Amino acid sequence: MKQKIKKTRVIIVGGGITGIAAALYLAQQGVDFILIEKHKGTSVYPRARTIDVRTMELFRGLGLNEDLREGGKALAPAWGILHGTNLLETLQDPISIANKLTPQQLIAAQNEMKELAEKSPESLCRCTQDISEAIMYDAALKQDADLRFNHQMLSFEQDESEVKILVQNRNTGEKYMITADYMIAADGANSIVRNQLSIPVSGNGPGTNLLNIYFEADLESLVKGREFSQFLVETTEITGFLLTINNKNKWAFHLRFYPENGESIADYPEEKIIMILRQILGIPDLKISILTVMPWKLTVNIASRLHAGRIFLAGDAAHTMTPYAGKGANTGIQDVQNLAWKLSAVLKKHAGETLLDTYNTERQPIGSYYATLSGELANRNGLINDALMVTKGKDLMGVPNYGYDSSAVLRRADLPFAYFTGEPGTRVPHLWLDEAKTVSSLDWIKGQFVLIANTGNEWHAECNEVLQKLDISIRLVTLDEENILKKWALLTNTNVGEALLIRPDDFVAAKLTSGGLLAALQSILR
Repeated sequence: MKQKIKKTRVIIVGGGITGIAAALYLAQQGVDFILIEKHKGTSVYPRARTIDVRTMELFRGLGLNEDLREGGKALAPAWGILHGTNLLETLQDPISIANKLTPQQLIAAQNEMKELAEKSPESLCRCTQDISEAIMYDAALKQDADLRFNHQMLSFEQDESEVKILVQNRNTGEKYMITADYMIAADGANSIVRNQLSIPVSGNGPGTNLLNIYFEADLESLVKGREFSQFLVETTEITGFLLTINNKNKWAFHLRFYPENGESIADYPEEKIIMILRQILGIPDLKISILTVMPWKLTVNIASRLHAGRIFLAGDAAHTMTPYAGKGANTGIQDVQNLAWKLSAVLKKHAGETLLDTYNTERQPIGSYYATLSGELANRNGLINDALMVTKGKDLMGVPNYGYDSSAVLRRADLPFAYFTGEPGTRVPHLWLDEAKTVSSLDWIKGQFVLIANTGNEWHAECNEVLQKLDISIRLVTLDEENILKKWALLTNTNVGEALLIRPDDFVAAKLTSGGLLAALQSILR
């Protein structure tokens, strides 16, 4: 029987949070794709719990920011880290509660943090991964995305013109081939794609082994008004950390265990785990239901490159990190938002393939930084170093205080970045456009090229020239309102007749004077 062959422009391997984000951003760009995921559905485990500021900006561009805040409202009060030997005593200790430092307190206490928080229209959001993935999945389905769950990649190969993967439908056993121009490998920390491509990895992970114990117990009345994010336990008998999942009946305890000394998951039967949980919670007769127990290791693996031929690594496949920086899912989502518009530009013949090289140039250092930081935040026993977390607070918020220096940006490489000023290579500055503070300058972008011009009718003619010669539609924003123009000119240090060209990923591509738009785009997209 002849094998079925399906064709698309991009194959996404992996339907976790990074893979579904890739689907959303390719859909935004109007690029045809097929997503393959071996599991039957989205995550049933809470996993990532924090959506950082930059990722919330990205979800704002998709119209999902408020859905995610609503989805995470039960977890929303859970901030701050507690230390103790049992939760009951710790929550009854006013000194422990007073010393619980939350991001809000940190921002209020440090002028630098407060100023940074004001650079974005968004703020940190609490929402567990099982909820956020489901929201994203539903949004993708509403756009008729081809999401094939319970379909597993069996093998893949690539040549100079295409990528081929052999897929098995796990529902029916049927095997079929998909061919595409490009592949996004979002297949997780143990990426089959990365391993088969023989891409080297490095990292500073502590290698600590833990048991992830996901359980149900009614603690709502105990924690109400005293909510926390993590409760750290470090005694001679028990080392681990308790995570809040919904502030009511769902929790996760990550218990230090020792396979290096011959221990295995079999050494922790349910009755033993319940005894440990009752001990660290401080309630001997508490009813507890164990949902799952999974071993895992605090790992940092940083791929040396994210691009091999027609295949691109993203998310955990590109940079596996510990959960302590809160950046794993966030960095993966930001990866694919950066990549999607570049794939679109190449597939639509707007750009040469050199543009795709900038994905590695721009994103590999960011992933490497956060992954390395996540390893530094783990102490010798695998618990989070909350003192160091405070000193690294401005990086953990996720306000994009970093820049891109690549051929997709026109800037002087010898100059240091000046963030939030409209400098090429940095995220477009945020400016509230209404008194109610509901509309931001970031809302101009939403996945398209935008030219923000202080004044001047000549920009209309230049945008029309680009459309005629390059077939690229650019949204022109002309700042005619005097109040907004004055604020924007001051914020970006731009003069009358100047303009900022913004890439579809919200980053400034160039600062232009009249007559320079066509040449700038041709340089960026070469």
